[in-house]
Amino acid sequence: MHISTIFKPTRHLIVLLYFMVVNTSAFSINHYRQKAEAISGQIVAYSNDPLCWNGNGYWSMVIRVQQHKHISSRLIRVDFSYPCGKSPDWVWAQSQVKKFRLYRQRDYDAALEGELLADAERRARDFQTKAVNDDIQEIPYIRIWKYPPGIEPFTLPFGQILPCYHSLDLPYLPVL
Repeated sequence: MHISTIFKPTRHLIVLLYFMVVNTSAFSINHYRQKAEAISGQIVAYSNDPLCWNGNGYWSMVIRVQQHKHISSRLIRVDFSYPCGKSPDWVWAQSQVKKFRLYRQRDYDAALEGELLADAERRARDFQTKAVNDDIQEIPYIRIWKYPPGIEPFTLPFGQILPCYHSLDLPYLPVL
């Protein structure tokens, strides 16, 4: 028996699996494109995970929505990933109202957690003082939120459940 006859069925199986994956991926992308909606709003806060996974950092932004008939909350959360060591342009630019192409992710709705950067810095100073006087304790991970330039500081609704969206323009890549 020649080796090519052994691998011939395997080759057909690999080709079949390839087409199934490609078609499933195309279906998923088209599914989200069809369900995407244009939402106007302004980024009022953002947070990024300091860790890098698979070459991507994981970010969240809170958007203040401009009058939208399908959204009951005035604030929504958008999760996305971005290449490690880089930041979206809007982190440094004056925050403006713009359109976002988003699709709803109800399974990811969650209470807004974390603290503002100023509060985190104050807590870090307090911790450093305590660490000098006492034994060092482990600090739990807390998501740190920042305001983009031009946003008047306001109290973020920590503990309140915000509707979650993902962006077509800033995809959320899974951690592998």
